[in-house]
Amino acid sequence: MTDEARPPIPYADRAALPENLAAAVDAYERRMGFLPNALRLYMHRPELLACLIRLNDTAMRDDSGHLDRGLKRRIAAFCSALNRSAYCVAHNSNTLAAAAGGEGEGWGCAQDDIEALLDAGYEPEDPVERACFAYARAATLDPANVPPELLERLAATLTPPQIVELACVVGFWKMYNTIHESLGVPIEAALLEKGRSG
Repeated sequence: MTDEARPPIPYADRAALPENLAAAVDAYERRMGFLPNALRLYMHRPELLACLIRLNDTAMRDDSGHLDRGLKRRIAAFCSALNRSAYCVAHNSNTLAAAAGGEGEGWGCAQDDIEALLDAGYEPEDPVERACFAYARAATLDPANVPPELLERLAATLTPPQIVELACVVGFWKMYNTIHESLGVPIEAALLEKGRSG
């Protein structure tokens, strides 16, 4: 078993978590197959933990979504790589590689496909997806200067709800990447083991 690094601040006591949050944390743990270290830190502020779990669920997997869930997961990995978030790259890569149809979220992606996706120059063949990834790149690297022609391209290929959802997915991962890297959240031993054996 790989030794896991410790974060700069101690993990919160899960037993002190308010009862109304226990079910949400349990569901998160079942979906991931382990309790993420980020959640173990967020537990210091249960009110924020509740908001972040709900935001994550709404942005990435809620039935109300207008974008394909697999596309959003691939964009999440792509943005995390652009933001140099080793923690979120490990999580998104693990989710993409996990077998589809299991108890948790999984997409059954091949390792070569995941590695290609993590390249800053990645461009999918599908023109709609190409526009989404071009926007994700531009909005992640320089959000104040997304080219107008790129926004026009999005408007020609996506519906307004899809464009708003895309922007929120990109912004959500910028926020998550910033929080996790700036707090030095260690990658879980379970994911480090998979990385070595994969």
